[in-house]
Amino acid sequence: MAEKKVTRKELLKEPDEFLTVSGKVMQYARENPRIVVIACALFALALVAAVALYGLRQYRELQSHQRFEKAYGAYRAVVLSPQPVPAEAWDQLFKEFDLIATDYPSLVAGERALLYSAHVLYQKKDYQGALVRYTRMKSTTLVEKGLGSLVMYHMAMTQLALKDFEAAKQLFNQLTKDTASPYCREAYISLAGLYEATDQKKEAAQAYRQYLKMFPQAPDAAYVRARIADLTTPAG
Repeated sequence: MAEKKVTRKELLKEPDEFLTVSGKVMQYARENPRIVVIACALFALALVAAVALYGLRQYRELQSHQRFEKAYGAYRAVVLSPQPVPAEAWDQLFKEFDLIATDYPSLVAGERALLYSAHVLYQKKDYQGALVRYTRMKSTTLVEKGLGSLVMYHMAMTQLALKDFEAAKQLFNQLTKDTASPYCREAYISLAGLYEATDQKKEAAQAYRQYLKMFPQAPDAAYVRARIADLTTPAG
């Protein structure tokens, strides 16, 4: 059975839902003015608070960026100095980076400061302290955004400085698997050198061969071929 068509005249007689709801809201407002005023006031306060929080965050980001850039400038001046750097200079750098990392732990500048505080500790030969901070970097947004290989490389170098060769090998081996990493080439050479240092000649030669396969035009290719020859030549 065909449905009965609704005429335009009948449609016009139907109540408009928007107007009906609006009318009810206006009626409620007339009957409950105090509640409406309180609700409007709360909404306004929430809006003001949101704007204030946004402004505060923007201010903190700017402030943290300025403090980091100042500390980073001092760091570069110390690192590039042709003169011996006194221990007090490293101590002052660490103090400033540590303060920034503590004051702004959730901001980019704070995470960068944490990374550079680890660099400073490494320069001071406090390798254990540096390793703790590099390890903390693994949970930062900087690592999530692509700095994972950088942090891993510095962890590997720190483990090497601590003479924890097995831990260093594992980290360098992980880096060799990331061919897009800028530290891949360095990881192969470091891994091969570690194998040599621990008298694992077969593994060292294999690491050098893989290095040449990955980077045939490397500037140290001749040296690497010589190392392979020495490692694979039977003792006379």
